[in-house]
Amino acid sequence: MTLDFLKSVLVGICLAAPIGPVVITVMQKSLSYGRKTGFKAAMGCAVMDTVYATLSFIALAFIKGFLDQHKVLIAILGGCVIISLGIIMFLSDPYKNGRSEETMGTTAFWQVALIILTNPGSILYDFTVCTFFGLQAKDWKLLLLAAGVFLGELLFWTLLTWIFGRLRRSLTKETLIKLSKASGLLLAVCGVVILLRGIL
Repeated sequence: MTLDFLKSVLVGICLAAPIGPVVITVMQKSLSYGRKTGFKAAMGCAVMDTVYATLSFIALAFIKGFLDQHKVLIAILGGCVIISLGIIMFLSDPYKNGRSEETMGTTAFWQVALIILTNPGSILYDFTVCTFFGLQAKDWKLLLLAAGVFLGELLFWTLLTWIFGRLRRSLTKETLIKLSKASGLLLAVCGVVILLRGIL
């Protein structure tokens, strides 16, 4: 069981690592609003990835069938959500919103959770990774594996948001605003790609 737990930690790291809409969003939040806000955004990813990993440990075949059956609708919805978040990110000025860091952290958490929830690519990737490692469990072992996945995500995002936080200190206000807008534009492009994949 110790080996399975270590595998589940590795699963968490693998789920968090790919560069995509989530990493772009976490980077933008960290650079624009600070490490704490970026970390809270990352926790949205960690929570949703842990949920999907847990579900895959229980009933991968059933869930994959449901996703395959509704993949077009999920892709369209996910693409629209990510495009919207990208536009909001592009138009926003982190220095003029007047919102507290705590409020921004909560908003960032739900934004990232929504990206994971409506992105079929993220969902299928989560299930693929869990299948690759061949982890299955029930009862208390399921909770142990879920804890391992969350720990892996926590380790990855703690390191990444720390790096972004350190980088933020060396950048000027103008550069941070440009990076924020570039991140929003890149996120919107990711949304367009997801949307087109669902339609075509």
